[in-house]
Amino acid sequence: MTVVVDTSLVIDALRGNVGALGLIRAWREQDVLRASEITKLEVLAGMRPREERVTLNLLGVITWHPIDDEIAEVAGELGRRWLPGNRSIDAADLAIAATALTLDAEIMTLNLKHFPMFVGLKRPY
Repeated sequence: MTVVVDTSLVIDALRGNVGALGLIRAWREQDVLRASEITKLEVLAGMRPREERVTLNLLGVITWHPIDDEIAEVAGELGRRWLPGNRSIDAADLAIAATALTLDAEIMTLNLKHFPMFVGLKRPY
């Protein structure tokens, strides 16, 4: 099982949430921890100067996946299907979802409403 974490889970880990930290450690030890580079961008954009060391350390344990042609095409398909009627979804969510689908991975998020394309999705903790 490969796991793609979204921004909400990474931020929760940076805030010291025990559940998020425990899962990230376990997934890293199993070498199944992945994320979209969009998540990295979102985390770095919100980082405060005093948080830099801890943030970069955490980001360093994740295997990152770029937005390539395949992921962009899958994200576009998802957008055409899910954007109408789902105002909470944005392009970043589509790219993260497409990354998970392309990797045949489970997505882990705290923002369930951003990922309606994953039937039965539940919060990981």
